[in-house]
Amino acid sequence: MSGRQKKSLTINDIAQKAGVSKATVSRVLNNPEKVAPRTRERVLSVIRATNYRPNPMARALNIRKTGIIGVVVSDITNPFYAVMVKSIEEVCRAHQYYIFLCSTDGRKEEEEFYVRSLIDKKVDGIILAATQMDSDNIHLLQELKEADIPFVFVSRLPQERELYDYVMVDNVQGGYVATKYLISLGHEKIAYLGGRWSTSSNFDRFEGYKKALMESGLPVHEEYLFCGEFRMEGGYQEGIKMLSLRENRPTAVFCANDNMAIGLIEACREHGVEVPQEISVIGFDDIPLSAIKSIQLTTISQSIPELGALSGKILIDKILDPQKKGLRQQIVFPPKLVIRKTCAPPQNRKE
Repeated sequence: MSGRQKKSLTINDIAQKAGVSKATVSRVLNNPEKVAPRTRERVLSVIRATNYRPNPMARALNIRKTGIIGVVVSDITNPFYAVMVKSIEEVCRAHQYYIFLCSTDGRKEEEEFYVRSLIDKKVDGIILAATQMDSDNIHLLQELKEADIPFVFVSRLPQERELYDYVMVDNVQGGYVATKYLISLGHEKIAYLGGRWSTSSNFDRFEGYKKALMESGLPVHEEYLFCGEFRMEGGYQEGIKMLSLRENRPTAVFCANDNMAIGLIEACREHGVEVPQEISVIGFDDIPLSAIKSIQLTTISQSIPELGALSGKILIDKILDPQKKGLRQQIVFPPKLVIRKTCAPPQNRKE
């Protein structure tokens, strides 16, 4: 490297460029609700233009805040969470906040450990994307309330969801649309490859699946219900079980996420079962991997980047604006059917 190291900007530099006092800049950073909107925007414009980054340690000491947002996900190896966290991070970074990422591996005890750790670290807010639909987590939410830490659910919801802030896709409608599409192609033997039964997303997608079958006068066969834990390897293993049903094998499968659908497709390829000629597969999420040429998965899109960005924005608003802290925000995105190449009308199979 050559040349002198660039001098770091100070709060005084920002004040001079914005034409305000140092105290005003401090209030914009720490208590923005106390600054007139026009002045606040002028200061924020300078901050964005100069890429000014306040010292997080000094900020924490001065205002008893950390500048950190906790994000708790179920499985960071799932591309769904990778895409969502990227959007959350972009929103937080734009507001001079940093994220602390926790992955629970689908275990409730890990979720409790991480949430309590985030409370102890006095983070400014938490986004919860790993919650299981279980009355056991009510006490954990009460601890968050007592700690006065804003939190927002995204994708997965607890029991009594009406009491909390959340951003999600309409999972029931998504499951319904996916199953109705398979029925419209002429399928009657339709399996459900689900995730963890204790999660709201899986429960709701299964409800949509059942609704579509019942409306069409089709039964819900227990032998057509499989659980792949939302994982690619789970989809592969359950796919092998499914393909072993030679006498009454389903002609189509609705998978509760793309990860499991891709695992199922791999099982079909290894066992010489052609997709979609012999079995149709539809997923849920629309992760980037689903669109690659070798997969071309038909799926239900739930606008993953928007889920992440909006959950981040809602949380930041609650942190920065006390008036929004008690305002309940519950956003539900409509699902969208994305038709690619893994679904087709059923064909007669040689048994």
